[in-house]
Amino acid sequence: MDDMERFATTALLLLVIVRLVKEVKGVLEPMPRWPAGGREAIERKKSEGEEDDDWLTPEEEFERWAKGGARPGRKRLLVSVSQALLVVLAVPVWWRTTAIVRAPIPTRAISTETALPPLTFEPPVVHVTLPWDESSELVSAVLKVAAACSAADLRVRALPGVEATRLAELARLTDLDVDEWANSQSGGDGTPAGDYRLVFLPQHPDDDTAGGDDTAGVTLVVGTGRTAWVRLRSGADDEETLDAATRATRHAAECLALGKCGGGESEPWDPESDFSPLTPDGRALLSFTLANASPDRERGHVYSWRFGSDVEDCFLRHTSAALSRLGGFETEGQVLYHAKSAGERPRWDDDKKAFVTPSSELPFFVDSEWSLDTSVGELAAKPLHFVVYVPPSDECPLLVLREDGTPSPANGFVVPGWGGVVVWNPPTCGGGTSSDGGNKSYLSGSDLERAMEAAVGQLRQLLGLSPSPPHADIDEPKLNIRSVPASSAGFATWEVDVLVRRRAAAGHRAAMDSLDSLAAVVKAMPEMDVPKALAEAAGESLSESRLAREAAVDGRLEDAAVHARNSHAHAESAFFHPQIISLLYFPQEYKLAVYIPLFLPTLFPLFTGLMWDVKFYVRRTRCAAEHRRRAGKAD
Repeated sequence: MDDMERFATTALLLLVIVRLVKEVKGVLEPMPRWPAGGREAIERKKSEGEEDDDWLTPEEEFERWAKGGARPGRKRLLVSVSQALLVVLAVPVWWRTTAIVRAPIPTRAISTETALPPLTFEPPVVHVTLPWDESSELVSAVLKVAAACSAADLRVRALPGVEATRLAELARLTDLDVDEWANSQSGGDGTPAGDYRLVFLPQHPDDDTAGGDDTAGVTLVVGTGRTAWVRLRSGADDEETLDAATRATRHAAECLALGKCGGGESEPWDPESDFSPLTPDGRALLSFTLANASPDRERGHVYSWRFGSDVEDCFLRHTSAALSRLGGFETEGQVLYHAKSAGERPRWDDDKKAFVTPSSELPFFVDSEWSLDTSVGELAAKPLHFVVYVPPSDECPLLVLREDGTPSPANGFVVPGWGGVVVWNPPTCGGGTSSDGGNKSYLSGSDLERAMEAAVGQLRQLLGLSPSPPHADIDEPKLNIRSVPASSAGFATWEVDVLVRRRAAAGHRAAMDSLDSLAAVVKAMPEMDVPKALAEAAGESLSESRLAREAAVDGRLEDAAVHARNSHAHAESAFFHPQIISLLYFPQEYKLAVYIPLFLPTLFPLFTGLMWDVKFYVRRTRCAAEHRRRAGKAD
């Protein structure tokens, strides 16, 4: 409300108050005062023979109101009083139905909590295990790397003095066997649960049972749990081997604890990024679609899949179980027909002997007309679509090109915030016929496995990881890097740890932003309705935020992630409360514009008439009583 509006409102209220005071003053003065010189003027006019009925003498005025001492009737007064009383009784009802409910928001606690530093975890610990009979130069080099890596976000502890024969036995095992042993020994060798291990496995030159790489002096293998190991020649003390071993220590520590593994095609994870495929309460819907662009039943170029038995049971169930600590992932599948690409027709490439779709056309590949229906679960969880695209028989084999013009290894691409597309070239490409003749064929076997591996790789990219685990494409001289495949799950334990830490920090930051915005909105709009459920949700979010900080300080990653997720869910529930969105805000200007034209023309005449009736009744009563008193004296 600006200054002019305040001035007009004040002036209007003053006029109403002055008029009411005037009426009250008239009630307190039953008889009007005789004007100065009035009696002399009337007597002079009567002596001159003029009649003037405009002025009455006090005696005539008294007789007019006394009416011979008869008491005044109360019917008119009762009607006016009942009308005014009805209005007065209606005021509490009106106030109750229109009053703004403002439950107390803990704004001070919100300001204190949001002013604290972001949610941080204790630096992960990587325990480096060395045999006690290894060269002193190697032990010294690893200890120096451990001291250099022990920064604010990572701690590396070297533990020399392990029995060499024990490590020699492990060195003879394959990577799969070592990984199985490491997962079975998790926490059982004195290493605290949740910490990571890096084990050096010295090998004799004549021992090749483990499948070592002769071209690399040192081989770093990252397992599926929380363990990595370094294979190197026993007793190696040359400068190149020592340098590769120290670089392997640094790479393993950053990879296991921080997720900085290098290699891969994904963009580096941005902590300030607002995108997340998960809802605030940690749920996501994975929708898989087998899209037939141009089905041809005559040649058998039409495909389906057994989603429940072949896809969900064999692949997606393991992925959902591996990501259960991150959130709840629900899956569903469908088959779509006549779903051609929305982009331009792919061109034939003689060198690649296939149709190609350049990277510039990929943003237009997905057609908005595709009926990618999802179940009712979409109402509660954000859907991520993964499409296995079967191109028309006259446009395949179809290859997806990267920005450098080379074919995509997975023959697919990621659509940020939406999902991904994998192009599958079936055997019926180029006019061939299906082995089933004109019947519908099913996507299965190795083709289905490759398609699901590509889809899981796209899911990894959407979650902020590289499409595949660390492998040998990292350019490190004299250092070979590889990883143990995470079976059908697609995610190693240490990778899920990285995602949980990232998700917890991002969710906690989003919760604090929502609470801060909510407090600012409530403070800026004093007439806004604040329901009790909203205040309770804000309080619950603050409580969960404090519990998340305590769990993070104590090193309880799982508990901190759960509390941060709950804090984010409660904060979003408070900020998007249905009552605060539907009813919201009635400013003072709105109230004046509605109530003054509605109530002032009705209530002002009502109360003015009541004043007149009270004045009439009081004046009649006093005059009649005085008349009876005078008559009694005369008698």
